[in-house]
Amino acid sequence: MRRAVSVLSVADPGIWAELAVHVDLDRYVIETVDERTRLVDPSFEALVPALADQGLPVLLRWKRRPVQVVERAVRELTDVIRTLAPSTRQVLLRAQRHATGEGRLHGRCAWDPTTDGEHVRRLLSSGLIERVPEEEDVWVLNPDLPEPEPPAFDAEDAVMEETEDLGEAGAGPIALLHDVASLAVAIDAIGPRRTAAGTLSKTDVRKLCRHLGLSDVDLAADPRWGRALRALEALGAVTVDPFTRTLHLDLGLEVLLQGDTPDAVDHLVHRLVEEDLQELVGLVREALRQAGTGALDEVVLLDLLREQHRDVIFHAWSRDGREVYPVIADEDPRPYDDRGWDEVETPMVRAAFSRLVRLGLLRRAPGVIAATHEGRVWARVEDLPMPPVWATGDLEVVVPPHGVSPWERLQLDRFARCLSRDVVDRYKLDRKGLERWLATHDVDDAVALLRRRCAGLPAGVEQSLRAWATSAARIVLLRGEVLA
Repeated sequence: MRRAVSVLSVADPGIWAELAVHVDLDRYVIETVDERTRLVDPSFEALVPALADQGLPVLLRWKRRPVQVVERAVRELTDVIRTLAPSTRQVLLRAQRHATGEGRLHGRCAWDPTTDGEHVRRLLSSGLIERVPEEEDVWVLNPDLPEPEPPAFDAEDAVMEETEDLGEAGAGPIALLHDVASLAVAIDAIGPRRTAAGTLSKTDVRKLCRHLGLSDVDLAADPRWGRALRALEALGAVTVDPFTRTLHLDLGLEVLLQGDTPDAVDHLVHRLVEEDLQELVGLVREALRQAGTGALDEVVLLDLLREQHRDVIFHAWSRDGREVYPVIADEDPRPYDDRGWDEVETPMVRAAFSRLVRLGLLRRAPGVIAATHEGRVWARVEDLPMPPVWATGDLEVVVPPHGVSPWERLQLDRFARCLSRDVVDRYKLDRKGLERWLATHDVDDAVALLRRRCAGLPAGVEQSLRAWATSAARIVLLRGEVLA
């Protein structure tokens, strides 16, 4: 039987005596690991606020898998994949290409349950996929699966010069991703509440503005920050407690923003298009890369997709010796032919183009699509400038435009406090912020981020961060340990 426990550790064994003055440790301790570490019941966490009031602050941390453990798991799954028959590996590859960023997929898009059933059972027994309980035909991939090779796509025949009637570029997602990162951290730190009318209370709005380095504004009505708040809610990154009406941050936002800026944009696109269109997104991105600063003939591109990637959206099922579209219930199966492509897939592809236009990544004219500047960044045709970030001896950090990626912005907003936001943003390294950061990261990660982005990191900055981390880690409660 597996049991969840927490790990309570102290920097010095003498601290146990201080804790014993306020807590009956015997009531919570499950096992003594060594003189500085004990396994305790998770209910110990309820005592943390009272201990802080007594001058014994406890740093709450979540258990993280070491990089070595993750790499070993990937290697082990790679070895498992090598033992599979080629046809089973092909089914797995289709599943990976049809899966969302969270590894979810509808089985009907990736395999035929009749002809591919044995392959699916082998993947299931090998621990490479898992069925989602209580959801019809929804599966998740093992998160440690190695990334598959992207599909080859030759779109050169569709490349053309831009036409004069291409629409104007809309607002792109890059600035939004930065604002989403900053606002998410502010919400996590403040814990604002919705009023009965559904708005944020004025007191909480003022607190959020101070945390964001803004003068008092109506966040919901502000074009910039209202858009960021709506995006957080649409992405499911912020949820509202139905009883207290408090806003809570979903840690999955970090996965959305991880990597460099093109990666973050790609994760956002995959999140916002329908699950059936996951592989299509990668092929469109590749076509834009091949187009460079040119455009793409939409009709030719659709033909190339059909010729080279007929199953980009749906994998054909076999019924009575003919290829058909996935069958739901007792429907009469539709032939999986060119007419089906024109009537089923083509409207879905064009709807995806429209979504990319709304995201500010594409411009469109009748029969023509072309990337915007941010679309070319997404396709890695153009690079964003990465000017250096400046750190000063008084613990300020100055961030010019595009000085950090959205993921780095998320981290910086966690362990630093924003003083002002303008063309150039000013931050101040913050002790309380670092303690929030240490819940899911190590101080070495913060130092590495600053070293990577700063033109020169004063020695006092690293010393301050490490001193704060040492002080915060005097008593640590690590959550997420599991006993067999």
